[in-house]
Amino acid sequence: MKLLVLQVVFVMSWSSGFIGAKLGAANAGAFNLLFWRFLLVSVCLGVFLNIRLLKVSWALIRHHAVIGFLSQFLYLSCVYVAIQNGLPAGIAAIIAALQPLMTAALSSGLASERSGGWQWLGLMIGFVGVSIVISGQYSSSGQSIGLVMYLLPLVSALGLTLATLYERRTLQRQDVGLVLPLFIQSLLTLIGFTAAVLYTDTLSIPRNTDVLVSIVWLTVFSTFVAYLSLWMLLRVMTATHVAALVYLEPPVTLVWAALMFGDVIHASTYVGIAVVVAGLLLVRFKRPAVACAS
Repeated sequence: MKLLVLQVVFVMSWSSGFIGAKLGAANAGAFNLLFWRFLLVSVCLGVFLNIRLLKVSWALIRHHAVIGFLSQFLYLSCVYVAIQNGLPAGIAAIIAALQPLMTAALSSGLASERSGGWQWLGLMIGFVGVSIVISGQYSSSGQSIGLVMYLLPLVSALGLTLATLYERRTLQRQDVGLVLPLFIQSLLTLIGFTAAVLYTDTLSIPRNTDVLVSIVWLTVFSTFVAYLSLWMLLRVMTATHVAALVYLEPPVTLVWAALMFGDVIHASTYVGIAVVVAGLLLVRFKRPAVACAS
């Protein structure tokens, strides 16, 4: 039951990222919004950890700097820039939803992560379900967008895939918990977005109410809850099983946006969600989750 609750929290918190971005990105700009988000994250975690930061080793910093760069800076930069340049959020979501297939393919070398035929079928069915959802929502979209904007979410998916596999294959012998690694990852990400916002000359102090709410929203739900739940799941489930949950993100985001912003949901969305659930059932029921040894 606890594992099910954690998976629900993971899906909801990762879906919240698009909702939070919609609240503030239009008025604040992508890099500016991400800069203030990770400044708040780093300050909050730094205050919470306080003196424990003095005991951090360089090996630990290097380890989580790699994860932070791949799973936060690279992932978020590519998605936000693509959306800011006209790529619909739903289209970005379906391209990023290639991550489960990437994870299954790249993790097949490990016995504990190897995907069987039923898992591959489930992953493919899940991707078809996501395709149905997004194609129905954006079938009337006629925007002319450069090829690079379509490739950026693909880079995001690859970054998050490499981060999850790197975390699984390089588990630290010393258990330092989840908060300290998240601080290191977020601080590295803050440095990256500081450079980005200064380079693009888009730094501004947020004053708009929607932007302020968005920063807090993204800090609490899309950073603290999302990333902590991700690393918690990776301790008790295979990377492929965790990645398969990403398929639920686009449908959940669309339903959430409809309830919160009044976005229209087409009938194809409900069909796609049913297909996604069917794919997840195949992935989960045909191979039990494998716990990591600590």
